[in-house]
Amino acid sequence: MTTQIDRLWRGARAYAMSQDRPVASVLAAHGGTLVYVGDDISRASSLLSPNYETIDLQGLTVIPGLIDSHAHTLHEGLRLGQLDLKGLNFDETLKAVAKAVSNLPPGAWLHGRAWDHNLFPNQKWPDKQALDAVSPLNPVILDRIDKHSLWVNSRALELADPSVYGPDPEGGEIVRSADGSPSGVLIGRAMFLVLAKAPALDGQDLGTTLLLAANEFLSFGLTTVVDAATGEAELNAIERLIAKGELKIRYRAYVHPQRWTRWGDLTRVDGLYDDRLAIDGLKLFSDGSLGSQSAWLLDDYADRPGHRGAKSLDDQTLEKSLIYARDHGLQVAIHVIGDAAVAQAVSVMAKVLGPGWTDRRWRLEHFQVVAPEDRDRALAMGLIPSIQSVGLMTDIAMAESRLGSKRLKRAYAWRDILDRGGYIINGSDCPVESPNPFEGIYAAVTRRDLQGWPIEGFLPEQRLTRWEALASYTVWGAKAAFKSGRLGQLIPGALADFVVIDRDIMDCSVREIAKIKALKTIVAGETVYEAS
Repeated sequence: MTTQIDRLWRGARAYAMSQDRPVASVLAAHGGTLVYVGDDISRASSLLSPNYETIDLQGLTVIPGLIDSHAHTLHEGLRLGQLDLKGLNFDETLKAVAKAVSNLPPGAWLHGRAWDHNLFPNQKWPDKQALDAVSPLNPVILDRIDKHSLWVNSRALELADPSVYGPDPEGGEIVRSADGSPSGVLIGRAMFLVLAKAPALDGQDLGTTLLLAANEFLSFGLTTVVDAATGEAELNAIERLIAKGELKIRYRAYVHPQRWTRWGDLTRVDGLYDDRLAIDGLKLFSDGSLGSQSAWLLDDYADRPGHRGAKSLDDQTLEKSLIYARDHGLQVAIHVIGDAAVAQAVSVMAKVLGPGWTDRRWRLEHFQVVAPEDRDRALAMGLIPSIQSVGLMTDIAMAESRLGSKRLKRAYAWRDILDRGGYIINGSDCPVESPNPFEGIYAAVTRRDLQGWPIEGFLPEQRLTRWEALASYTVWGAKAAFKSGRLGQLIPGALADFVVIDRDIMDCSVREIAKIKALKTIVAGETVYEAS
């Protein structure tokens, strides 16, 4: 760890996210912890060692260090080095693949991301033949924008698990051509029939990839990332990076059961390496996504009669995992996008926790389509809705076609949660969406995309205030992690994690919120990112 130097910041407009002192002009840190937040420079300096450093912020706005409560660090790092297909139409996608393949040796795998068949002709699934035409010899794997389906070519299918030519695996779908053979699109658990055969990163590449993402997070003002589905190899690499002082962001892990072997010693651990590393709990998946039509719904998809998506876990398997988490002090985060998935998760959680449940702070990830009775049950149990408001900007274009107008009214209903006494935590689900938290805050406040559409806002009655949107990335994120008073606020005793930004988030126009830039990101009193 870096040797701590006492520091005093003056001339700030700091939003403390505290009811006691909403705004302050002076911050002081000793040993990586805030010892003063207020307006009295003399009082602040008296609490520091004689050789403290003074930084004049010249009226710039300061907010607490931002918390991404749902990110995929490794996959974001991979995205930065992968072929990016986001926003491309069908022809543009194929041209990009052809160009990327031309730079690869024969037989090397190409991994791309973020294609979206809603941008393709007739919004139909693509097929392997289109990829074969531009890559006959190199295996190609392309993640859909939601990471819940793959588009692959024939060479990738030839190298896949042979069961890809058999029946659909449980919790997955192999989209088929007219002759019954795999068409080249694999949904849900069917994806792993190909992914398991792709080359894995070695330890050095793993560390480099994780650092790419972590440094990007810091440039957006994120000081803590909650990784949703950490593997054992990733966690080992993260620990090595922290021990060497190379990883500056705080990392909190939710372990993916299928990527973990040391079950006997898996318990909740916090405060490692001066609060740089924590193992919070288990990440489970109950369904897929709306975009891939794999989210598990109570009724048929409006645009696919007879289809309700697929559940990823049966009740017995889910119950077994929840009992393990309960008995080992682990938090739980369950991926639930469809209303049937939410209903299953809440019911099994209630059974496992029982009537005398304590404050576990178990989480419901995404919480997108929810029946009112399950929303109320979840809030009564103290379950935490974990949303990704930045994703709303993508879903605006397809949500009504998937759900229908009636069911849409109980989707993305964040205002309803707050009005009933609950709170929400926010994240990006990157690389599915951008890890830029200011875009997420903008989406929560406006319910519009970055182009300002729709003008009236998407289900505008569900908007959040600016304070609420910022709270979902700060004080509420800290509360969900049992870190109230240590993270997410600028108060004495909190870790000296904060961000200096280029405009006043509470006073600028709503269009400007998405354009906010981090000028400095400070973790434990140390400037770990500074804009050029």
